[in-house]
Amino acid sequence: MAQTKFSAGERVSITRAVGFSAISSTCRVVAPLPRDAGPQQYRVRSEAESFDRIIDEARLEAVMHA
Repeated sequence: MAQTKFSAGERVSITRAVGFSAISSTCRVVAPLPRDAGPQQYRVRSEAESFDRIIDEARLEAVMHA
């Protein structure tokens, strides 16, 4: 598999977009998804939810460790 920007277990936040109802808490990358065509996508899970979301890499930002 090709190198991805984020790795499993990494903390990220989802950038807001008009018409997208995403949570505003921190998420963890569950896994990068295989990339056949189009943007790299990741399976992420919010620390406040019990289900995964599929998000494009362009919508994710790394969370700096405090």
